[in-house]
Amino acid sequence: MRRSLIVIGVGLVLGVSGGIGVATTSSPSTAPPAAAVPRVVPDSGQDLEASIAALQDTLRRVPADHVSWANLAVAYVEQARVSGNATFYDKADEAVARSFELEPDENFTALAASAAISAARHDFTDALASADEALAVNPRDLGALAVRVDALNELGRYDEQMQALRTADRLQPSTAVSARYSYAFELRGDLDRAGALLRRTAQVGSRADQAYTLTLYADILRKQGRLAEASRRLAVAQEAVPDHLPALVSTARLQVAQGDLEAAVATWQEVAARQPLPEYLTELGELLLHLGRTDEADAQFAVVRTTIDLLSASGVGTDLETALFEADHGSAERALTQAQAEWDQRRSVHVADALAWALHRSGRDREALPIARQATRLGSPEARFWIHRGTIEAGLGMTADARTHLRRGLDLDPGLSPWQRAEAESVLAGLDPGPEPRR
Repeated sequence: MRRSLIVIGVGLVLGVSGGIGVATTSSPSTAPPAAAVPRVVPDSGQDLEASIAALQDTLRRVPADHVSWANLAVAYVEQARVSGNATFYDKADEAVARSFELEPDENFTALAASAAISAARHDFTDALASADEALAVNPRDLGALAVRVDALNELGRYDEQMQALRTADRLQPSTAVSARYSYAFELRGDLDRAGALLRRTAQVGSRADQAYTLTLYADILRKQGRLAEASRRLAVAQEAVPDHLPALVSTARLQVAQGDLEAAVATWQEVAARQPLPEYLTELGELLLHLGRTDEADAQFAVVRTTIDLLSASGVGTDLETALFEADHGSAERALTQAQAEWDQRRSVHVADALAWALHRSGRDREALPIARQATRLGSPEARFWIHRGTIEAGLGMTADARTHLRRGLDLDPGLSPWQRAEAESVLAGLDPGPEPRR
C-alpha cells in the first residue's frame, strides 16, 4: 500500500531539502537545485490549515499573485486528500483557474498544480500532459517532475518511469525523488536496495522528510519480517512528527504482523477517523470480519460505498478501488465493469491485478490468468498479486503453480489483511497434495 503514500496523494512536493542524488553516487547532479519556492508539504505534519490561511491572507493583500493562487490550489488538493473532504477539489479547481486567468502564458506553477489535481483525481493521462506542459516552461520544476514520474508509473509505462526518475534526480535531487526511486526499486522486487535508499535519505533533510522516509522504510522492514526494527523506525518517525498519519497506518499493519489484532483495530479506527480513504476503511472492515465482528464490518463496508460515491461525485476516479472492493465484498459484475473501465485507460500492474481478480470472481479464470501474469510481471512484492494469481491457477487445476504462488504471496507480508490471508490459506489447504514422496 505504499502506493497510497507516494502516488495517490498529491505527491507534488515534499520540500526541496535533503537533496541526495539518488541515481546516485555515480551520477552527480549537473546543477544545483533551483531556489526553494514556498509550497505545501504533503504528509509532513505541517499545519495545512495555517498554510491555507497564510496563502489566503497573501491573496487578500496581493490578489493578482498568480503563484499564490496556484499554490493555494495545491493546498486545497492536499486538504482533500488529508481530510477526505472531496469538496476541496472544487476549491482547487477555482484557485488554479484564477491563477491562469491572471497569468495565461507560461504559468508553469499553475500547470504543475493542474497536474497535481489530475493525479489526485486519478486522471493520469491528463496529469502527464499538464506536467509535460509545465516542464516545457520550467524543466526544473520539482512538482511537475514528481507528478510526471507518478503518472508514468500509474499508466504502467515503467521504462519511461525510470527515465523520468533519472531526469528528476539529475535536475532536482531531493527527498521527493529519492522516495519515488525507492518505490521503483520496490515495485521491481528489490527490497534491499529500496530500503537502503530510504535509510540513507532519512539521514538528511527536515524532520518531516525523516518521518516520511522512515515510515516507508518501516513498511519495507515489515515485509522483510524484521518487525522489531520496523517498530524502532516508526517510533523515530513519530517522534520527528507526532501524529504523522502515514506512520499510524504503518503501525496498524505492523500490529497485524505482530498478531496484536485488537490493537490494530483501534489503530485502524483512528486512521479511518482522520483519513477515510476506501482502502483504509476496507482494511479495517476486513479485520473486523476476521474477528467475527460482522455487524461492525458491514458498517465499515457501508462507509466505503458512501466514500466512493462522494469521491466519484467530485470527479475523483475510483474504478480501481471500487473493483477490488466489489470483487471481495460486493458485486462481481460491478467489479468487472469498473476494472475493465480502468484497464481501458491504463495498464499498470495494479490495474492488471484488479481486472484479473474481477474476472476470477466472475468465473472467467481462463481469461484472468494472462492478466494475472501481467500483474506479476515486475516481480513486485505485493502479496495480493501472487495470492490472486495462485487462486486463479487453482481454479484452472494448475496445482503446482497455484501452490507456488499462493505460498509466495503468503510469505511476502506478515501485515497482510488477516481476512485475505485466511482466504488464501483456505485455497492452499484445498489443493491436491500430490503424490506421496518416495521413501
